[in-house]
Amino acid sequence: MSQKIFLIGLPGAGKTTMGLDLSVHLGIQFVDLDQDIEKDLKLSVSDIFEQKGEAHFRQLEKHQLDKVIGDLDSFVMATGGGTPCFFDNLEIMKRAGQVIYIDTPISEIEKRLVLDTTRPLMKSNSLKDLYRKRKGWYNQADHTIQVYKEVLEIFS
Repeated sequence: MSQKIFLIGLPGAGKTTMGLDLSVHLGIQFVDLDQDIEKDLKLSVSDIFEQKGEAHFRQLEKHQLDKVIGDLDSFVMATGGGTPCFFDNLEIMKRAGQVIYIDTPISEIEKRLVLDTTRPLMKSNSLKDLYRKRKGWYNQADHTIQVYKEVLEIFS
């Protein structure tokens, strides 16, 4: 049976960590959208933002999202924090499978990211700013969770 699961949320919310665990639990492939883009371009997301700009990155992200959806029958995907907020990405993800919003408290994310300098939008935005800009998209997810056991309940 085909299963396409998209994890969305702020940078540092735990999409990659939960996605890896969930993919093992379900026995399906894990995809990290940002890592796929980095591998294809041989550049970090930060470098892409710096050298080509956010608009170019969002085009690459859209292309990679469409490619993965078309190429793979089943997967758990950790999207970039902004993925659902551009083009018709959220609508496409919802049509293809289930979208799960990881609603990690901002105070927890701040602790996780205190030493992380690799996230390009964090240089010019606070987490609260990003949340304000993105919550309308995040809140359209099929499910909202805060801890991993809640995602397991969805798929048990």
